Amino acid sequence: MRVKECGEFGFIDSIKEDTIVDPSTVTVGIGDDCAVYSAEPNREQLITTDMMVAGIHFSPKTTKPFDVGYRLGAANISDIAAMGGTPRQAVIAVALPDDMTVEYMHRLFDGLKSVCHKYGVNLIGGDTVKTDGPLVLSVTVIGDVPTGKALLRSGAKPGDLVAVTGPVGSSAVGLGALLAGVDGYEVAKAIHKRPEPQVAWGLRLRHAGAHSANDISDGLASELNEIAKASGVVITIQAENIPLLDETRQWAKETNKDPLSFAYFGGEDFQLVTTVPAKAFQRGDLTGLHVIGHVTAGDEPVVYVETGEGFKTKLPAKGYNHFTEDKATDGKATALKTATTATASTATKQKEDSHE
Repeated sequence: MRVKECGEFGFIDSIKEDTIVDPSTVTVGIGDDCAVYSAEPNREQLITTDMMVAGIHFSPKTTKPFDVGYRLGAANISDIAAMGGTPRQAVIAVALPDDMTVEYMHRLFDGLKSVCHKYGVNLIGGDTVKTDGPLVLSVTVIGDVPTGKALLRSGAKPGDLVAVTGPVGSSAVGLGALLAGVDGYEVAKAIHKRPEPQVAWGLRLRHAGAHSANDISDGLASELNEIAKASGVVITIQAENIPLLDETRQWAKETNKDPLSFAYFGGEDFQLVTTVPAKAFQRGDLTGLHVIGHVTAGDEPVVYVETGEGFKTKLPAKGYNHFTEDKATDGKATALKTATTATASTATKQKEDSHE
């Protein structure tokens, strides 16, 4: 059945069940002009929104409708995690093509509800319209954090250690394997299809006294440069310390690429990159966090990469950008093309430096 056959309100009625995870915070959910929810005292509200467009962010070749909904929810919840916050409520707006089926949208909402249930988020409202273009989805998530305690990009301080919460570059590898239609790479494929926002790590980092954080949505290079610029610091990372899946190293061999290019420029891992005072590690609060570098003062914000051979080069602020040319269908394909060029440039620069 097509959505137009059951109408806007029939469609809304068909998906509004099982949307409230924590009723203690919701006074009015789906069905009125506005949702009504309660906010705890002494906590600041966090709000983030993310949009996905069919043919740009996902395609039927690589993404089932359940995974579309899951990824959309995860991307927003990840932003709350990066602030050290707790996600609470969500609303969704959808623009549906004329031939969109109810069955497809039910599976998409199943995915969105699944990730919301996992992280305690209520789906409390939204909007549905028709479009002559592709399917467009926009989710807004509201969370909260104790007053004055949000982890900001601008908080990094000289002396901090730079760390990530898990392997990076995995989603880009999963996407590449899916697009190529090859067997294997099941862990990377799963990470691309259903990424897990690092809410627990965000809370641990805040409690441990982390100074800044960013979620890795556009690639490690982009996120590190955002922190360096916002904080006015120099960040130096050690290439050999960046955690990668074995599948990432294998895919790099198969595609004749630098495995770190996927970490730097691939994106959509939704791990967190953070800067933390060294004393937090001495307390043992952050066991399992991967230290990859350090923060120093400098005349201008910049990110450097050091290799095991002693070479040191700038890491450019490149990653996925919606307004670059030559877009390829589904997410980060363009970013991977950028990664190949940037990695080649870095290798050339290192070779030149070695002869100075």
